[in-house]
Amino acid sequence: MDEVFKALGDPTRLRIVRMLAENGEVCVCKIVDELGIGQPAVSHHIGKLKQAGLLHSRREGQWIHYSLNIEAFETRPLAFLGDVVSTARKHAGKTSAACCE
Repeated sequence: MDEVFKALGDPTRLRIVRMLAENGEVCVCKIVDELGIGQPAVSHHIGKLKQAGLLHSRREGQWIHYSLNIEAFETRPLAFLGDVVSTARKHAGKTSAACCE
């Protein structure tokens, strides 16, 4: 889970995730063009997202096309955050016992 949130904690990687969410599968050349940064930097960011299990890739000739691994989002960060919200709702309005007296 830490790896997922670290991967999503970078604004450039969030832009890549948003781009893939809005466009489906995207060629790396389009990602480079859209972000306006060099191919090595894009490869670094994509590598972090892939390492966290958030992307699928498919090679076509010399180009690699990327898409979101939707199941990874559903089962990891969304499930975790859903559990946090559910637990917080159960305990909303409670006050902690006095401490450090």
